[in-house]
Amino acid sequence: MNSITDSPVGIIERSFALLIDWGILVFASIMAYIIFGNHVLINLQVIAIVYFTFTPLLWRGYTIGKRVLSIRIARVSYRKLTFPTMFLREVIGVILYQLTLGLLTIVSIYLVTTRDDRRSIHDIIAGTFVTSHHPD
Repeated sequence: MNSITDSPVGIIERSFALLIDWGILVFASIMAYIIFGNHVLINLQVIAIVYFTFTPLLWRGYTIGKRVLSIRIARVSYRKLTFPTMFLREVIGVILYQLTLGLLTIVSIYLVTTRDDRRSIHDIIAGTFVTSHHPD
């Protein structure tokens, strides 16, 4: 693959992967509530940040939802994902989405559906994209 436009993933695949991941995260949050007794939403936020930041680092760009759909996060440079990259993508990206009360979410959906490279706001910030191309 020479270009990020060779195998970008659109909104439908990304949405289904996110739905699977959030289902798993909600279940994990409920389990944390049962075990630790903390507020479910606090557990969900902490679990989500850890999951979406570290799982792709440890699993070659995959989350469970992305793996089920055979898609993964990759850097535009095709270099290995790093913590700073995933921190920008997941932590800073989420903060920006929350600060704009969802407006950037709408912009991201528009970008993923109209750009040739299917990159969202958090992909652009971090220099990543979601691809169906699998590393050797």
